[in-house]
Amino acid sequence: MPSPSPAPNLALNPSEWHRSQRQMFLALVILVTLASAVALALQRPAFDPLDIWALPGMSALLIVLQGLLVLKRITLSAALQTAYLGGATYVLLALSHQYEVMPATSVTLMENTYWFAVIYAAAFLTFPSRLATVVTSGILILATAICAWHVTMTVPDDMRLKLAAASAQFLLTGAVLIVLNRTIGVQHHRLMATRTAAYTDVLTGLANRRAAEEHLAALAQGDTAFTLVLFDLDHFKSVNDTYGHATGDAVLRGVAGAIRHLPPGSVASRWGGEEFLLILPRHDRAEIRARLDSLRTQLRGLVLGPVSGVTASFGVASSRAGEHPDQVLARADTAMYAAKAQGRNDVRVADTIFRHDLPDPVN
Repeated sequence: MPSPSPAPNLALNPSEWHRSQRQMFLALVILVTLASAVALALQRPAFDPLDIWALPGMSALLIVLQGLLVLKRITLSAALQTAYLGGATYVLLALSHQYEVMPATSVTLMENTYWFAVIYAAAFLTFPSRLATVVTSGILILATAICAWHVTMTVPDDMRLKLAAASAQFLLTGAVLIVLNRTIGVQHHRLMATRTAAYTDVLTGLANRRAAEEHLAALAQGDTAFTLVLFDLDHFKSVNDTYGHATGDAVLRGVAGAIRHLPPGSVASRWGGEEFLLILPRHDRAEIRARLDSLRTQLRGLVLGPVSGVTASFGVASSRAGEHPDQVLARADTAMYAAKAQGRNDVRVADTIFRHDLPDPVN
């Protein structure tokens, strides 16, 4: 089953990644529903006694999960895990069922065992690597019990030896696939941890400057409107000089916590030192005023050891049609320095229409 796996720009634009995973789940729902309908149509008029209820049941499960996702009653992760367990249950039932319906002359297992390879691989995309190992090992144990039961109890004597060999090969292949997927999963986890570290500011946990620059570069390739907020903490040097760098670091972490919750499609980054950059979907003046007023209230309410309240100077600029993000950033930077020049603890918006980029105060 498809499931969320870390995407190259996950740290930069989680909402787009999440949207793509939802689209993949919807594609899965459509694909399974259509495939089930086709499979049943091809069986007419003699329907398989398992497929006649299991395939519609699987389709119904996925449709219900999709509906719950749309209604926001279930998380994407929970939907994927439930769908996975439904698929695993079906292939185990099909494994048992095939011993009952296979021709008397069969010397090998039927084609539906091919799906076990998909089930084993999909577990490591659906669950964390360690849990996926437990889940797939459980599936393999159940498959072993099913095969052992039928080979010893239900298979005719003249077929037993050959089907035992086929079953053993099928189970051994499953064990190898689990080991391989576990190994690949561990390596993938290490790779993604390294990549996340490369795009994360160690002190604050926000995106670092490299991550923000790559996001701006991605915006330069499209036509999505956006708003940049560049802000600098007021008198931060005096905090370090008076209370020490440990307190200064606590202040930076406190500010990071205040700006972490942003609208979908946003990026909060530590631009450098005590400067932070917010990359937001385009906001008009009223929206940005309300958002930054709320942020400034949060900052003033911070109590971080001996430091009570934090203020900052904000510069805001929204993109124009065809404008490169570097130009928008330059206008936000100019507006921020205008706020600092006017006494700090202020928000200045770069005028994009009437005043030739002269900063315009929000306060």
